[in-house]
Amino acid sequence: MNSQEIKVRIRKLFSKEKHRSSQVEELNQWYNSLNEEVTRPMDSDRLKSQAWENIHNEIHTVKVHKRHEKNVLFGSWIWKAAILLLFCGVGYGLFSNLSESTENTKLSAGSYSNEIGKVSAFLLPDGSKVWLSTGSKLEYAADFPSNRQVSLSGEAFFEVVSNPNSPFRITTGDMATEVLGTSFNLKSYNQTGVELSVYSGRVKFSDQHSNTDSAILLMGEKISWSAQAGLSETELFDVAKLPDWRLGKISFDNAAIEVILSTLKIWYDVTVEVDGKGTNCHYSGEFKQASLEQILETLSFALNLTYKINDAHVTIRVNPCE
Repeated sequence: MNSQEIKVRIRKLFSKEKHRSSQVEELNQWYNSLNEEVTRPMDSDRLKSQAWENIHNEIHTVKVHKRHEKNVLFGSWIWKAAILLLFCGVGYGLFSNLSESTENTKLSAGSYSNEIGKVSAFLLPDGSKVWLSTGSKLEYAADFPSNRQVSLSGEAFFEVVSNPNSPFRITTGDMATEVLGTSFNLKSYNQTGVELSVYSGRVKFSDQHSNTDSAILLMGEKISWSAQAGLSETELFDVAKLPDWRLGKISFDNAAIEVILSTLKIWYDVTVEVDGKGTNCHYSGEFKQASLEQILETLSFALNLTYKINDAHVTIRVNPCE
């Protein structure tokens, strides 16, 4: 269904026009399979107000004369409101590999996770915004937000609401990241390495088991930690360039073959077997809604490699780059 057909069917549900049960089922299937492009943040209060004002206007166009019709309308109200919210406030675009989630969704205490290949955005109960990357999981305390403690496995971008009386603390394996109000990207797909990039504010980054491995980062600074080497030197980066994964993109900037293959494992849930060495092989490029085979085909020309895909296992033969 295109957007116009969907709008027509939704309006029929709010009116007394007859509709077939199959049409309702199609709308339900459409809603469950919605995809979302996670884009720039918006003012949540304005978004919420605009969406509910549109819903309110739709309700007052409905005239119900029979008690039984009223009950039918109320019984389907919740999911119809959710669909209207999508049209009124958050329908920026669609990606085939992003799960549907509005930035205004407040989660109950517990956890939130993404399947491989999916990206989502949501609000924590304190109003902090989180963009969660593919194959990632965020857990937060039952007494959140009085205790703003969360744990992350994978990668996420945070816009933390300032609260001087309650620091926002994220644990990723052995490392802890503590902030008051700031935005930053945190990546830790395994327990042996963590990467932090600060886009605004001030962030404390420290090893929970060491008094020496700690650093305070400011806007435009990034750092990494590994179990083998500890903290790296602080580097600078361009804060104007937000992480591409928020838009469902896979991008490489002069990336070595090892970095490329580890990224493909994250996005496509495959195991990779490498034969040969290409120590001088680097690649820069961007992929959007591309299949694994399409990416490997591009890399085969750029990096002089060959590949074979067998279900969820990829064998790559790396040759010396020209």
